[in-house]
Amino acid sequence: MAKQSRFSFTNIDVNPNTISPFALGLTSNYALSAEDANNAVLNNKTAPVDAEEIITFRSRPIAEVRTGLNIQYPSKVKSGIQYQAQVEAVLTTTDTDDPTFRVDEPIVVLLTVRHARSGNITGALIAELKRRLDGALMKSDGTWRFDDLMRGAERPVVD
Repeated sequence: MAKQSRFSFTNIDVNPNTISPFALGLTSNYALSAEDANNAVLNNKTAPVDAEEIITFRSRPIAEVRTGLNIQYPSKVKSGIQYQAQVEAVLTTTDTDDPTFRVDEPIVVLLTVRHARSGNITGALIAELKRRLDGALMKSDGTWRFDDLMRGAERPVVD
């Protein structure tokens, strides 16, 4: 029998393409502003220099994947990998009644993934968990929970 890797939950997304990514044009619209063995920093060339957007990709090996889960049958593989995608953007607010008014505020969104260096773990499985995270951040009407979260309301509410 062939090995099969799957999650145990049954509330699965029957349409995994309900959230569509926007094609940013990472190779055409961004300048590679820094790069080393574990990082690539992309600077959006379509944004003005005083209101940048920076996208950073990171990856590094880790000695062990730490989690709060109670693992009953641990893998022999202890070493892992951690990788991140980060978007930093400047939100600029102006006032049409006062042309001298301008406020720039940074917003940073970061996705971090950690897992064992195991052949059982595939990009498709990570994408499935990412879609579940998106589902956890959405209300049943399709709106996002960010307004609640930014007010410290962590518990989901009935909508």
